[in-house]
Amino acid sequence: MKIAHVVNSQPKAPEEQVPLEEMAVAATEEDSGWYDYMQKLLLRSGGHVRVAFDWALRLAKPRLFYEEGSIMADLLALCPVLYKDYAPPLVSMNGGMHMVLSVVVRRAYVRSSYSRRLVSTPDGGTISLDWWNGSLENDLAADVPVLLCLHAFAGDSNESYMLFMCKEAKKMGWRSVAMNYRGCGNTPLTNPKPLHIGLSADVYEAVRNIRQKFPDAPVFLVGFSIGAYTMTKYVGEADSGVWPEDGKVQGAVLIGSGYDYNFEIEKISRPAILRLLNFHFINCTWWSGYVKKYRHQFAKDPNIDVTKVRAASLTSDAEAAIICPAWGYPNIQAYYDDINGLKWIPKIRTPTLFLSAEDDPFLGETGPPRPYEECSNNPYTVFVLTAHGGHCAHLPLGSWVTGKAWMDKVAMQFFSAVRVLSAKPGGPLRMYSNPYETAKVSASCEDGGHL
Repeated sequence: MKIAHVVNSQPKAPEEQVPLEEMAVAATEEDSGWYDYMQKLLLRSGGHVRVAFDWALRLAKPRLFYEEGSIMADLLALCPVLYKDYAPPLVSMNGGMHMVLSVVVRRAYVRSSYSRRLVSTPDGGTISLDWWNGSLENDLAADVPVLLCLHAFAGDSNESYMLFMCKEAKKMGWRSVAMNYRGCGNTPLTNPKPLHIGLSADVYEAVRNIRQKFPDAPVFLVGFSIGAYTMTKYVGEADSGVWPEDGKVQGAVLIGSGYDYNFEIEKISRPAILRLLNFHFINCTWWSGYVKKYRHQFAKDPNIDVTKVRAASLTSDAEAAIICPAWGYPNIQAYYDDINGLKWIPKIRTPTLFLSAEDDPFLGETGPPRPYEECSNNPYTVFVLTAHGGHCAHLPLGSWVTGKAWMDKVAMQFFSAVRVLSAKPGGPLRMYSNPYETAKVSASCEDGGHL
């Protein structure tokens, strides 16, 4: 097993091989700015001053875990943002504060601009797809990429991280769309089947719906928090043949995901988390409101005891009272085992980047299971770990909290790299065909060098 800790060097990639239109993110990315200039100046004035400067700003390069000499190594060579120092805003004192700045303050600096389409699922459920303004217009080329985003627990398409990511994709000339779980973001709950983290079937319905509308467009995924859990399972299933060919995507970036839900549940039980917030109380209050809002639906299933859900004081008790009976899990442990990300990563054959921060308040700096080995042994995955970044935040140093986040740059640059390698004749990646109109699978699969 080889684990690559890439800290100080960047793989070489001839710039002339990268089409400018594909690397627009890198071209438009702000230069490292005033602190890069200060670093160079301080480096000349003495190493101790430079160390003090870096410490004060909390500058540090991300750590990357991937298989050396793999397809992923070629992709990372086209992602210069991952080889530069990242530092959080000076006002973010810790991961919890970083998350609050992202969720609350940053939200005030972006407006939602969606056009909603409801999608029915085979079991009678409903999800919603909120298309960013202009994404459904016909003036865009038929093969313009589509970015599908999925939100975190208790969230919806109007969360700041969803809005900024969709907006960034639109600025790149892409189509972007945000998916809402069942019953979230004013999406109607049309049967007594609530959302749950393992509901990858709904992601398939979203991808299939996108491909029906835009059969020639490659589809990329971004998942946040529990949305990243769901999409990890989905990509692993799609690459294992669980879903038809039209369910495959070209790349995924999964942000702020845990990899062992058992650990997360235990972690949020500790009183030290954010020191001010009890996440069991928050989660259970949300579930209580969810079952109250849709009690007319849950009344149709005699196996669901709404009073148990509303009386629960632990997240696991609330989920055991509603998810297990609704979806047929024998117990809560069976549910948690089904969504465990570590078991799905080895099955992935789609270029996938996992992004986490050591100061994530849900996971902590020590102890959480992370996919070091899983990503280091899979040529299609990379695990990116930063010292700071909070939970689904990764705001940039030097621009307060109003601009695009560092994670937005990472996602779009990684996707651009995937497109570059996919477009190269005889390259190691291929664009998945769509059976709705193209109705063909590339014969290049037979030469052994493709996905």
